[in-house]
Amino acid sequence: MATERLRRELANDPSVYDPVYTALEHDPRFGEIRGYPPGSIFENRKACYDANVHTSLQAGISGAAYLGGFSIVVSGGYEDDCDNGNTLIYTGSGGRPEGTKYDTGPLVQDQTFVNRHNASLRKSCDLGKPVRVIRGPNPASKYAPAVGYRYDGLYKVNKAELVVGKSGHKICRFELSRIPGQMKVRVSKRVVIS
Repeated sequence: MATERLRRELANDPSVYDPVYTALEHDPRFGEIRGYPPGSIFENRKACYDANVHTSLQAGISGAAYLGGFSIVVSGGYEDDCDNGNTLIYTGSGGRPEGTKYDTGPLVQDQTFVNRHNASLRKSCDLGKPVRVIRGPNPASKYAPAVGYRYDGLYKVNKAELVVGKSGHKICRFELSRIPGQMKVRVSKRVVIS
């Protein structure tokens, strides 16, 4: 009887046992994916998906608004993006014309943190959870692979803010930095178009 009472008391004391915190600390969707170290190459987005490195076939942000972002794909899809290798300025999701192929094109409306993808990256910023960065082809970045996709390691989301972007619309802008102790980000030998 005393054991059951003690178990109940401990289970109800969040300073001893917090199920949300415990779930976040042991969630296998965060951090490295076993068998795919930084530098791993993938033929396409489907291969990233199949390996659980980035679990969205189209969206650039994979995550859950209440847990955090698991991974992002950096491919220069927005004009405000800036890839400096160990640091990134990453534009959130949304603001483009709906119904177009992959919702591409210029921004036509403001982005918001109500968007579940943006909310997940902001949650990673709040919680300090690492985010996997996958780089896709981008002729404007010397850090991008010429073809395919490359997993480039774990980054920390240092800042999540709503700012006016180059288009004149509000964007969800994320500042990320590479977590130290990982292999260096590869530099492409191809000519960079700026």
